[in-house]
Amino acid sequence: MTGYGQNERPGGSDRLADEFFLMAHDESTGKPRLAERIAGLGLAGALLGELVVEARIELRQGTVTVLDSSPCDDALAGRVLEFLKQEEHPTRTWLAFFAQSAHDEVGWRLTSAGLLVREGRKRPWQHGRWVPVSPSVAARPTALLCTQLIRGQDLDQRSAVLLGLLRATGLDQPVLWEVRHTAPEAMRRVGEALSTLEASFAELVMQTEAAVGSAIASHRV
Repeated sequence: MTGYGQNERPGGSDRLADEFFLMAHDESTGKPRLAERIAGLGLAGALLGELVVEARIELRQGTVTVLDSSPCDDALAGRVLEFLKQEEHPTRTWLAFFAQSAHDEVGWRLTSAGLLVREGRKRPWQHGRWVPVSPSVAARPTALLCTQLIRGQDLDQRSAVLLGLLRATGLDQPVLWEVRHTAPEAMRRVGEALSTLEASFAELVMQTEAAVGSAIASHRV
């Protein structure tokens, strides 16, 4: 497998990986909240999750099966699906592969949507940073999810799988701090929501968590 369009800038939309990306960065400065490798795996999981949401793929027993290979409206989702169509690999292999470029791919998608700007490197050894155009807009996915939990609102599968990816990567610690502080009893609903995930979503969360655990154990973070 080779890179999947790192130089393209796909159109942005309100998608699972977009929300995970915004949650994984400070809403004002764009400073990462996760190690690069872990964030990449979370974003890779979210990109696969977008295709599960659209009933394009199915995840089961460590494998990915394409259910619908028709063209996607979103360019990035289309590229991910094209790779899944062409080759067969275990889910963990796909996660590791997409994790290599997911950060930049999703960053460009959000830039095209007008939500981020790319800040250049201040020093040669530093990476550039994706900075939100509007802190309030960048904070919206976190605010909405926390509000749902605090108010005891029902969570759909999409929100539940987002929670699963947050927990799998450890991003739930900074993202859900307000819930823990103001309504700690609401944290029980996170476990309840995860227990009701459909099979493909539950498999996605499990495989992402396993990939993160492997990366941490091998010190590849």
